[in-house]
Amino acid sequence: MREIRGCGTALITPFDDHYEVDYQSFRALVSRQLYAGIDFLVPLGTTGETPCLEDEEKEIILETVIELNNGQVPVVAGAGSNSTKKVISNISRLSKYKPDAFLVVVPYYN
Repeated sequence: MREIRGCGTALITPFDDHYEVDYQSFRALVSRQLYAGIDFLVPLGTTGETPCLEDEEKEIILETVIELNNGQVPVVAGAGSNSTKKVISNISRLSKYKPDAFLVVVPYYN
């Protein structure tokens, strides 16, 4: 298991004028963080507006981070939700991208 320490970036999810994920801007953001020497990346946390994302968008975002990162730094993928069942589903679905760890928040109230 890779050690996760230092300063990580909780990545935002940029949107375009039509409320769609702006993947081009997201790729630039990830590249900028890696160039700056960040110690680890945290996609799909609450800073990334995950409650507003579809499952497919979450997968594309994580896949993009894994691809651009190319093993340079650890990736901690957000899997939090307001239900334990959804957290388990998120982890099951996102595991195929092989992040180094998952960020799981305590399910918040509805």
